Amino acid sequence: MIVQVHNVQAVETFMINLPKKIDMELTKTNVRFMERVRTGSRARAPVDTGGLKESIKLEPVKKGKNVKKWKLVVGSPYGLFQEEGFTPHRFYAGYTMNTKHPSVGKSWYVSKWTPFVKPALENELRTFDKKLNKAIRRAIKWR
Repeated sequence: MIVQVHNVQAVETFMINLPKKIDMELTKTNVRFMERVRTGSRARAPVDTGGLKESIKLEPVKKGKNVKKWKLVVGSPYGLFQEEGFTPHRFYAGYTMNTKHPSVGKSWYVSKWTPFVKPALENELRTFDKKLNKAIRRAIKWR
């Protein structure tokens, strides 16, 4: 019986590069996932002036060449209240507190809040396992 082995060098090179390929594909998948969460959050954010929507950004957890971790930052001061809720209250605008002639303005009763990050995250997490599997398949694809 004669056993012949061909392309041993190619197999060895593939095995050496496999961890790098897996890392690269998982990093790409992670960035795409976070970008979709950001896009979904922006689409779900309530719009009055657009400040809340524009304040939703992605930032690296640690600066450097190979960023592995990202965080979603909501820079608006009222973003937390829209996401987590608040005590219902009355909002007044246009009143002057002149003692001689107080002017009557408008008031709004604010009783609802609109979560925007959690729904976007839950939506993307539903398919994240499939996206990770595809990334691994791309990484281990032979040539």
